[in-house]
Amino acid sequence: MTKYTRGWSVAGIATMALGATALSGSAFAQEQHRGGFDLHNHFAQNATTTNRFGGGGFGGGGGGGTTGGGGSTGGGSTPQQSIDPGPRGGDPGAGGAIPGLSQDEQNFFTAATDVFNEVDAVANGLGPRFNMDGCGGCHAHPAAGGSSPPTNPQVAVATAMGAKNTVPSFITANGPIREARFVTNADGTPDGGVHDLFVITGRSDAPGCNITQPNFGAAVAANNVIFRIPTPTFGLGYIEAIPDAGLQAAFNGAAQQRRSLGISGSFNRNGNDGTITRFGWKAQNKSLWIFAAEAYNVEQGVTNLGFPNEREDNPNCQFNNLPESTTNFTDQSKGVSLASGISDDVTNFAAFMRMLDPPAPAGSSTPAAPAASTSSTSSTSSTSGTQVAAATASSAIAAASGTTSSSTSSTSTASTATVSRGQQVFSNIGCNACHITNQTTGGKAVITGVSNQTVQPYSDFALHDMGTGLQDRVSQGLANGRQFRTAPLWGVGQRLFFLHDGRTSKIDAAITQHSSQGSEANGVISNYNQLGFTDRQALVNFLRSL
Repeated sequence: MTKYTRGWSVAGIATMALGATALSGSAFAQEQHRGGFDLHNHFAQNATTTNRFGGGGFGGGGGGGTTGGGGSTGGGSTPQQSIDPGPRGGDPGAGGAIPGLSQDEQNFFTAATDVFNEVDAVANGLGPRFNMDGCGGCHAHPAAGGSSPPTNPQVAVATAMGAKNTVPSFITANGPIREARFVTNADGTPDGGVHDLFVITGRSDAPGCNITQPNFGAAVAANNVIFRIPTPTFGLGYIEAIPDAGLQAAFNGAAQQRRSLGISGSFNRNGNDGTITRFGWKAQNKSLWIFAAEAYNVEQGVTNLGFPNEREDNPNCQFNNLPESTTNFTDQSKGVSLASGISDDVTNFAAFMRMLDPPAPAGSSTPAAPAASTSSTSSTSSTSGTQVAAATASSAIAAASGTTSSSTSSTSTASTATVSRGQQVFSNIGCNACHITNQTTGGKAVITGVSNQTVQPYSDFALHDMGTGLQDRVSQGLANGRQFRTAPLWGVGQRLFFLHDGRTSKIDAAITQHSSQGSEANGVISNYNQLGFTDRQALVNFLRSL
């Protein structure tokens, strides 16, 4: 079976990024209401006809009276809106292997990267129903392993090789990659499962298959479809290596702050062994292997050792022996790594993610530091998110504004000050009650260099009730229809789309949309709404430095 590898050139990504625009409200013209708000109007008000690197941001309502931080107005008037400078440019600071791997591990990572970026055809297991034809298509920006790229490849894959698919209204050329889930079945019972966007009908490599796409128009009209966008996979080997006790300790450490802000939260857990699950928008997956196996089957339609059965029963659309991805009896890596070459695709995907380095903040090359419990020097082990941000801030806003990171001008000095101030605002208003800066891995990780490391994912990996505004009405594990895992913020400086369904491309809009009826974030967003313009802008600048 012949596969080919998806290539992403730096120049190509840069060109697409410069031409990317915010989501088009017209793409959601058929959509009426979801989760208690008008979906069309919600998307439309967050769309913009200006370039994402300029123009006004989405500001929250102002509090009464004079607010602190400078640049604010008193007497209950609305503060000046903060401006998202857009995804910072420059080196992605992501996509490479974690430092210190053994030669065998590095070889495995190299080979697994190629497997991750392969494009599947029907002979390799694609379909019969699918959302994309390769992992690297969805997880592409700002490097392999990331999230949605500026140009949505789902538009092209819909008709690749002669396929006869219609692109659903919620998939647009400049919008995020999406999967669709139906909230209920036709009889009103809970559904919540992924309904793939496309079918292989009409493809030249699927003769005789004649199945149809789901009726997404009807689902949209009935307010019965919700969306999810790809989650970045950078640094997830460190997250997998955090013991449950470590996650619990970090969570407990913020308990007093959460209580003062009206925040509760809890962990999603595996229904069989009771351990904490931590991957996916609702922390529904236990491990990177399970995460990869499920995605391979659900997003691409490829049966594998974890999910060996086809989701589509039509025998005219089944072309391969099952499972389609299994252990190889000969080296498929062409000598790069025997261990990778005989492993099934899912094992390669999981290894790729497990050995991916965390995204580096602007100007930083050391996102992970040895934990204080190791014998490493205290100066290294005491590295904090604040120090990283302060040390690298000068290049963060410079990158967003198009200046060089080596600039020593007053603009660079101001950038350092505003990003450092932004991190302080981040803590002052309570963002770090859920977006906990540091997590520490355990002492027995199998991958070289992962044990006893402190990383800065900015997440407690717990579930929180996000209220009616963000609810998707889908339950997964212990997570109900209003709960989501705290999204890690590392790498957010280069992200293009935000929130679980990619409804906005602006960080400041994503912040304000945390607030709605019943949301645990309401106290924090109330604090945010009382900030003056200077502090709002500093907060956004800090986030774009990550």
